[in-house]
Amino acid sequence: MKTLTLCLFCIISCMHPAHTQIPAIAWEKELAVNVPHYFSDVLELPDGNFILLGAIEQHGESKFDIWLLEIAGNGDTIKTRTYENKGLDIPMRILPNGDSGYLLAYVNKTEDQDYKSRLMAVGTDFSLQWTVEAEQTSVIVRTDIAADNTGHIWWLNTVPGPGGKPEMLLNKLDAEGNILSEFEFGDYEPAEGYAVRALPDGTLGVSCMVLPDNEKSFVRVIRINQEGKMLWEATIPNANKNLTPQCLCCSPDNNLLLGGWAGLCYNPDAPAEEQIWDYDYLLSKIDQSGKVLWTQNYNREGSEKGTAVAVNSDGKIYAAGKCETSFTGSVGPWLLLTDPNGNRINDQVYKFKFVKDQVARIICTQDGGLLMVGPGYIDSQHQLTGWIRKLNPAL
Repeated sequence: MKTLTLCLFCIISCMHPAHTQIPAIAWEKELAVNVPHYFSDVLELPDGNFILLGAIEQHGESKFDIWLLEIAGNGDTIKTRTYENKGLDIPMRILPNGDSGYLLAYVNKTEDQDYKSRLMAVGTDFSLQWTVEAEQTSVIVRTDIAADNTGHIWWLNTVPGPGGKPEMLLNKLDAEGNILSEFEFGDYEPAEGYAVRALPDGTLGVSCMVLPDNEKSFVRVIRINQEGKMLWEATIPNANKNLTPQCLCCSPDNNLLLGGWAGLCYNPDAPAEEQIWDYDYLLSKIDQSGKVLWTQNYNREGSEKGTAVAVNSDGKIYAAGKCETSFTGSVGPWLLLTDPNGNRINDQVYKFKFVKDQVARIICTQDGGLLMVGPGYIDSQHQLTGWIRKLNPAL
């Protein structure tokens, strides 16, 4: 009987190979910096180095400035630079700017407490090339950029629309930061823009949270061409929950993946500070024609939120975020692995370093592994420590 049991165990083990597991940690880093700081985004260079976009507190004034770092493939720091501005800087996105350097999108909280988004270009040596500031204030602490295959930059913001309600605004710029076109989406219900992605055929995908009066929010994804003409729109069903998008990415089969969360309030009549919410990780896949292929809500054992998504070459999805609450105490940055159809394969909660710790961005690396950074911008910035975690190639 023992022999038979062992044989069955071996057969089952062969049927569930190691590639179904979350890859092990290759290395992780926290920089020896004695002031609060955090990382929001990362990109990999052709030589295997990484560029990190973050923010660091300056002069003990609870004032954060943009912080840019280049690190080697093993995590060693190569060079850094800070960019000092008046007010509070909140970094969001970094992209390559052709061969000339990098594009940085961030939000600045001004001295009069308004939020304005900015777009900055720097050289490969981190020298400042130009900065553009949005004309209108930002309704939400959010901005995003994409660069298409024609050399244009697309800049997404949310501004006050008719009656002061939020409205998406998408600007098209040239490589020098000059605004060429401006597209408003005022025909819709009030909506907040969250992510814009350039697709392989030159079109763009844009995700937003729609806020109908006296109804639960839902998520809409639209696809537009270079002239700003809408090709299609897709609505993610909310199943009587409030939906919030966060990230948008393109899969190897040129479909779109959207991550975020679905929230349900148990006492909606209570004051906002006393409301009790439960969140599930929201993940949805949309094909090239705008058809919603599937939508999944992942519920672990408390409240979970999605902040970043990456897809490897065989279509497996790495959905990252955080476990915000847990009945068993397992809270912290969360990584969920699914198959191309959104079926859960495995997940892992990493030890949190501070309250509200989370994954800000995850990317697939050239060696077949993954790299995550965190915690990105969160409400409380004191005592924050940025972290970098490199995962081995998936087997």
